[in-house]
Amino acid sequence: MSSQELTIEFIKRIKKHRLFIIFSSLFFAAVLVVYALKTPVTYTSTASIFPLTAGNDNNATSSALSALFSGGDNSSNSFTDEASVNIIELALSRTTRDEVASMKDSSRENKMIATLLIDDINNHRSFLEPKIEIPSDSFSLIAKAARILKTGLTAAINQNNSFVLTYTGRSPELVRTISYGFIDKISKFYIDLKREKAKTDFEFATGKVDSLRAVMNSKDNQLISIDKRTLFTNTDKMEFKVPTENLITEKQMLRQQYAVAVANQQNAAYKLQKATPVMKVLDYPEPPYDVQKRSPLVYGVIGFLIGLMLSTIFFTLRLLIRYAKEEANKAIYGKGNATDNQNHIAA
Repeated sequence: MSSQELTIEFIKRIKKHRLFIIFSSLFFAAVLVVYALKTPVTYTSTASIFPLTAGNDNNATSSALSALFSGGDNSSNSFTDEASVNIIELALSRTTRDEVASMKDSSRENKMIATLLIDDINNHRSFLEPKIEIPSDSFSLIAKAARILKTGLTAAINQNNSFVLTYTGRSPELVRTISYGFIDKISKFYIDLKREKAKTDFEFATGKVDSLRAVMNSKDNQLISIDKRTLFTNTDKMEFKVPTENLITEKQMLRQQYAVAVANQQNAAYKLQKATPVMKVLDYPEPPYDVQKRSPLVYGVIGFLIGLMLSTIFFTLRLLIRYAKEEANKAIYGKGNATDNQNHIAA
């Protein structure tokens, strides 16, 4: 069979079954149109935040996020200079998602976000999605909602070194509430971390000062005790002179350490006094959101083409297989002896 004969036979079969092919194409088109119409619309919010810290916390040669991030790729960005906490891992962590899921919305009968989230999915689900049952206990409810939040949440640091948080949901009102919930939890963690670190530094510096002061007092007491014991003795003797000199030398060294410790204490006290960072939102997660909706027209065209292709292949598959076998025989046995060789092998 030549390629011309194949084309003629191919067209004949399509003409013979053209009604079935058209109906099949329309059926697939209708199925995908219904699927597009039943697929829920999603809304994506975008928010970017950075911290406002005290004056010398921000390096003038660094970016606005120098107090929050430490440059580099997403895997090495730290939350603060003092504590190595990755802000992306913080945003996507189970703890943050649990806290957001356990929040209560006063504008909606004081219900938890977890309950509102599952109800929203059930109210906007497609016909292929099963209904999500709400767990009876709060722990399981929050855990399930946290897993759902993970699918719609993304966090990244863009090329401008800005922290970008996005959330995708099926209700614009709930998307707004959840987005602000994540911003609030991340901000609270950052502020608490800065204050706790400053408080810890101050307590450590104060303890160091108190410890050195106590040691210096003990050295003074030892010197006074030696002076009392040697009141009527010759203090120029080595047995009396060496201990006194050693104590004086140790006290001088302690005095230097004490001066450094007091300076550190004053610095820690200053940091504790000004440890009031503010998480400033650059881009608020407010409407209009990025709306994603499947187009019935596009899906209808795709379904029509899929139905046309499948039905055409169904009626012409045997013809194509026969043509492929003949071409393979011609390539192996030659054009003139393909049929004779086949019969000889079969015999």
